[in-house]
Amino acid sequence: MSGLDRGNNCSFSDVDELMKTLQMAVHIPTFLLGLLLNLLAIRGFSTFLKRRPDYTATSIYMINLAIFDLLLVLSLPFKMALSQVQLPSLAFCTLVECLYFISMYGSVFTICCISLDRFLAIQYPLLVSHLRSPRKTLGICCVIWLLVWTGSIPIYSFHGKVDTYTCFHNMSDGTWSAKVFFPLEVFGFLLPMGVMGFCSCRSIHILLGRRDRTQDWVQQRACIWTIAASLAVFVVSFLPVHLGLFLQFLVRNGFIVECGAKQSISLFLQLSLCFSNINCCLDVFCYYFVIKEFRTDVMAHRPSRVQLVHQDTMSTRG
Repeated sequence: MSGLDRGNNCSFSDVDELMKTLQMAVHIPTFLLGLLLNLLAIRGFSTFLKRRPDYTATSIYMINLAIFDLLLVLSLPFKMALSQVQLPSLAFCTLVECLYFISMYGSVFTICCISLDRFLAIQYPLLVSHLRSPRKTLGICCVIWLLVWTGSIPIYSFHGKVDTYTCFHNMSDGTWSAKVFFPLEVFGFLLPMGVMGFCSCRSIHILLGRRDRTQDWVQQRACIWTIAASLAVFVVSFLPVHLGLFLQFLVRNGFIVECGAKQSISLFLQLSLCFSNINCCLDVFCYYFVIKEFRTDVMAHRPSRVQLVHQDTMSTRG
């Protein structure tokens, strides 16, 4: 979503031409790899869901994340094609835009819930092991879907009442109003990032505090690196996008008027959106740790406190 301002004799043609080439270079491999990995993940976790009831909650979260990633992957070819042409039907353009942004924020909320679930498992492992249930986990995933579909309502007025438009471009002024933008920034990113940052830092702190009291320090050290890497990937994937959206908000509301600054902001926003899509392939690292854990027999006996910490840390993504 570039939200380009085509007025005031400020040309964005160079930015658009550069992004055409770059999007093909990034989106085509992302589409092929992401499609394969997420289909395999959904199939794999569906199997684990039946065979390993002790991992039901984790499997449900992972399937939900893989579905959101798959929706994002499927929207990429349409995003590349439709952003270059004008369609006679606005409805199809709106549908593709909805799928793209729903998948993005669905992933954000799912990852946030996984991070919170993991923190609770580390802080209160014995208590959480009794409170977690497939029904509650499935209910949380349903709430996430309800939130992202409800939050997609402003997308239906992205282009306003215009005769000429291009998908993911030419957003109406109403789209960039404060009443639409700030709820998106706060509830769609800042709040989830705050929750994830707190949970990840607290989880690392707790695990470091157990260094001298555990016999599984090598495993827990790997858990710490997993948490830190997952947090870093989340921030790198989504922080530039929302920074770019904020800068574009300033442009569309007249706070930034210099043409060169507008062009730079447009390029930065489109670049950050383009590279954030790679996140749907980075989830394969999450899938790897979950499948690796599933193939062990740590749950053959009643789990100890340390085993519960290791299970919930290595089998979820922050």
